Amino acid sequence: MLRRFPEVGALYERVRRPATMFVMGLALAVPATGMLVRSEPQNAERPAAQPVQMTQVAMAAPAAETAAAAERERDTEVEGYARRYGVSVPLAREIYAAAREYGIDPKVAFGLVRTESSFRRTVVSNAGAIGYAQVLPSTARWIEPGTTRSDLFDTRTNLRVGFKYLRYLIDRYDGDVRLALTAYNRGPGTVDRVLARGGNPDNGYAGKVLRG
Repeated sequence: MLRRFPEVGALYERVRRPATMFVMGLALAVPATGMLVRSEPQNAERPAAQPVQMTQVAMAAPAAETAAAAERERDTEVEGYARRYGVSVPLAREIYAAAREYGIDPKVAFGLVRTESSFRRTVVSNAGAIGYAQVLPSTARWIEPGTTRSDLFDTRTNLRVGFKYLRYLIDRYDGDVRLALTAYNRGPGTVDRVLARGGNPDNGYAGKVLRG
């Protein structure tokens, strides 16, 4: 039949080869696809949730409780100082915070402020010392360069500079708080000269502070 119609024969020859290649390719692809499908687990389980997250949550709860307990304890202590010295809770909180910042025992800090200024923010001594901790402007500029005289009337600045200076003196005298307090009152130069002569520089100031 194809011989009788040469045009149809030629068309058949052109179509036959590509069709054959397509069918062979399809035959090869089907098994490969089946293998891929079989290689995937049909009931694959999702990865288990990381237990680390639960551990972090479990650890965070006690930490938060500890922090809250510490804050309550601090507030109770601050309120105790406020009642003892007859000052406002906000002022007691400022004194307490500044003392803790520089590693000063709060008892020493409150005793110093009571002794120096009787908790008066604006008091100025005959020597020019200012505020709660009775800080000289020259000392303030040395401890914190740029501090002005007017800055020392600010509660937080005055306490910070005063306790920072006391911390310096405690370190200078190897942790001897009494000697540091004496130097705070008399000046480290005077204390050093008395010590160099073998004398005792104590003038009663340290004892007054430490009595609270």
